[in-house]
Amino acid sequence: MNLESLFSNVSTLLHFAVVLGLAVIFHEWGHFIVAKLSGAKVDRFSVGFGKILYSHTWHNTEYCLCALPLGGYVKIRGMDPDEELTGAEWEFLQLAPWKRILIVFAGPAMNVVLSFLIYIFVFAAFGEAFHATTTIGRVPAGSWGWEMGLRNGDRILTVNGEKVSSWEDIADWQSNIADRDALTLTIDRNGQVLSKQKEIPAWIKEPADKNKNAATPPPTNGQGVFITQVIPGGAAERAGLQAGEIILSVDGKTFQTRNEWSDYITSLVEKNVDGAYQAMPIAVAIQDEKQNARTLHITPDLIVPASDAEVQQPQSRLGFTFDGEISLAEYLTPTIAPLGVAPKIPPVIGIVQVGSPAEQANIAVGSTIVKLNEKPIDDWVDVILTLNDSIAVQENGKAEAKPVEIIWLTPNNEMKQAAVTPEVIEQPILTQTSVKTGKTYKMAQIGISNKPDRRKLGVIGSISYGWSKLLTDLTFMVDFLHKLFTGEVSPKLLGGPVAIFQLSGEYGRWGLERFLGFIALLSANLALINLFPLPPFDGGHIVFYTIEILRRKPLTMRQMEMFGKVGAVLVIPLILFLVINDLIRTKFFSWLSGLIFG
Repeated sequence: MNLESLFSNVSTLLHFAVVLGLAVIFHEWGHFIVAKLSGAKVDRFSVGFGKILYSHTWHNTEYCLCALPLGGYVKIRGMDPDEELTGAEWEFLQLAPWKRILIVFAGPAMNVVLSFLIYIFVFAAFGEAFHATTTIGRVPAGSWGWEMGLRNGDRILTVNGEKVSSWEDIADWQSNIADRDALTLTIDRNGQVLSKQKEIPAWIKEPADKNKNAATPPPTNGQGVFITQVIPGGAAERAGLQAGEIILSVDGKTFQTRNEWSDYITSLVEKNVDGAYQAMPIAVAIQDEKQNARTLHITPDLIVPASDAEVQQPQSRLGFTFDGEISLAEYLTPTIAPLGVAPKIPPVIGIVQVGSPAEQANIAVGSTIVKLNEKPIDDWVDVILTLNDSIAVQENGKAEAKPVEIIWLTPNNEMKQAAVTPEVIEQPILTQTSVKTGKTYKMAQIGISNKPDRRKLGVIGSISYGWSKLLTDLTFMVDFLHKLFTGEVSPKLLGGPVAIFQLSGEYGRWGLERFLGFIALLSANLALINLFPLPPFDGGHIVFYTIEILRRKPLTMRQMEMFGKVGAVLVIPLILFLVINDLIRTKFFSWLSGLIFG
């Protein structure tokens, strides 16, 4: 093991200790402080495990610092049914059931408090990240922006008469257009002020459930696209297509991603004998919800953009919205519906990950990327897409990245150049297929992140933003767990202790802001998991004491033991699954096979 690898492992271990230590100590401190307030006797509060390095007794409680700094624990007298009980009023099981519920609930509650406090600190220290630009960087053909005649480089001045100063302002206006008749933009194009307008289609104003199929979209796995909404008056509706059906092929052709499907469906245009554009008829193979197949012959509608659109080639349109596998390009390009355009984000580096290829190439924070592989760069999305284009998959399925020639301007206005080989990582992205199957995608990275603009929030603003962020995290996790138990999310997306260990090091190398954000997210996650109504989770104990309140007498020791065994039968296999899942994700079994069989 070389020094670099050793440093990386030690760094990851230290970050892991901080992550686990903060989350667990706050959890145990919640139990501790409420137990003290409830009159319970607390024998020990320990930071860490194992050999005691230092201890001090104060108010009948021993406070310890132990050798293994991976969390901590609190020992409340009488909480363990196996210890000898005297029936004293300060023993845990002698407390009123509602007090025991408060003591147990205080652990997860303090995890939520920790998350909240961290988010407040992060927003106060670093501010709110946003894009202080209203300049358009990408206008995909077929988008509303294309129809309106918007161009790359146009700067949006107003949306529906209101001035905008950031891309987030534009996104907010776009998300609230259903109650308007038109979307009106004022733009600056090379010093010329122009007005652009798009009539809001009636189907956008209608409630989504009127035209959206209620069934859960099935995974497409590259086999087709799932129709979520048929646009009234369009070619699809006239032909009899319905929401909930799957398009299996068009003209006998199948595609892997939404982009590929869309590119083909919108390109079905030709010129007639008079030189005018017309849409070409197509054969569409359909499968309905009952697995019945049929073929429809459809002539798409012809869509012609504004006269000043950069791409003047008209497009064909069937008139429906659909779900399907998204490509990495679509995932990485920050377009926002319904306008469909993306901002021009300056290619300025805000973070360089410790130990990354970028750091090894001496690329500094504040540098501006000028060229990649001799291609001029003026947009951060181009940086990400060019790096991913460097991936080459070998015959054995192993992916490697080719070196990328990078020219950058340092903060001191020095022009530098280096060949940097990206690292190839595999991770799921939230596509319809990966959510259902746990499929991973190969991505190339050199350990850089763009530099966002920052808005100072102050204490009150940080509290508000911190609370909003916490609620967003909790809502997402509750939704994730619900979908996990209903089979809508693959259990392969779950991570255990090995994943936490790896992510601790990964986020730690990205700097304090991301590292603290990871701790906050993990702490909130632990709060929800600990509320599962099964022992040994805190939620299982809450169930015990709630039953005791309802039946007005405690559960017998045998009943508690039986409930504990049921919990163990359910929880132990889950823990084993998480560990095995982690080992599969880290390629441990592939490494072990190579070690044994060569």
